Amino acid sequence: MSEAFHIAEYTKLKEEILLKMKQVDDSFRFMLIAVAATMTWVVSNYKTFNDGMYVILFFVPLFISVSFTLYIVGLNKSVLWRTAYIRELERRYGDDSHGWESSPQHQRFAKHRTSYATARGLIYSLNVIALMFAGYMLIENTTVVEQVRALSGI
Repeated sequence: MSEAFHIAEYTKLKEEILLKMKQVDDSFRFMLIAVAATMTWVVSNYKTFNDGMYVILFFVPLFISVSFTLYIVGLNKSVLWRTAYIRELERRYGDDSHGWESSPQHQRFAKHRTSYATARGLIYSLNVIALMFAGYMLIENTTVVEQVRALSGI
């Protein structure tokens, strides 16, 4: 294949990476909004549902959170694959240490990915918060807990 083909492919891959990174950013925002809105709706409306059905509602924010997390992980893996391929193209057709992925600035960022680790921590902590919400609502609003409290004399 010609060098012009690889340069066009390189350009297209850079565009795809930037698009996927924007999708990650947007997905995280939607995730925060969706989980917060769902938690608020569950707290406001769970008593209007029939016996036992409201228990399922307690886990809806967790389901939303985990779904978004899996989608974001998939996007990140897609970006990592593309960046590895771009690095290979840069190694093969570019100058040493010059290129979008192999530049010294990018290498310093890649070694110290604190912003990525922080975002990943926020995503996973939102999953933990949704799980804690489900557990709290389940404990506070089910008859099983009341029966256990009555039996133990608390």
